[in-house]
Amino acid sequence: MIFDLRDPLAKEVLKAYLETARANGKTIGLTSGSFDLIHFHHVLFFTRCQRHCDILVVGVDSDELVRERKGAGRPLIYDSRRLAMVDALKPVAFACIIGSVADFGLAAELVQPDVIFKNDAFAGRENEIVGREHAKCVMIVGDVVEHTSTTEILEQAARLVTGGTRKS
Repeated sequence: MIFDLRDPLAKEVLKAYLETARANGKTIGLTSGSFDLIHFHHVLFFTRCQRHCDILVVGVDSDELVRERKGAGRPLIYDSRRLAMVDALKPVAFACIIGSVADFGLAAELVQPDVIFKNDAFAGRENEIVGREHAKCVMIVGDVVEHTSTTEILEQAARLVTGGTRKS
């Protein structure tokens, strides 16, 4: 279910739902990312996160935040469409747009997660994660096999177009 982090009514409804779920013994997880050109490793990441919680809430970076992090020409897919795709994935219970790093902190304050999930990029930097004070713990969900990002997929596609070799 998609919710708006800026909508007071949506926040109240989500908060009430999560409080009821927690009272019934459910655990809540929170993560975020760009999720531009959703690929296998995104789905695998969500699946692995969801194994450690009953309800997974995902923040999808806004177009502006993706441009700030990844550079001009990104994202490839508008945030509203990335949000809908993430929300449609089975492991994801709730999804919202995250407009800034501070917004992730607001999401953590709202959700009060049992666990915040981050990928290997945050290994050894758990104390730098915004919103960690609202979670019981932070869990690094290690990348499987190899790290694959949208950037790597685009670089691989460009190599194929220019006659390079494909990596497995």
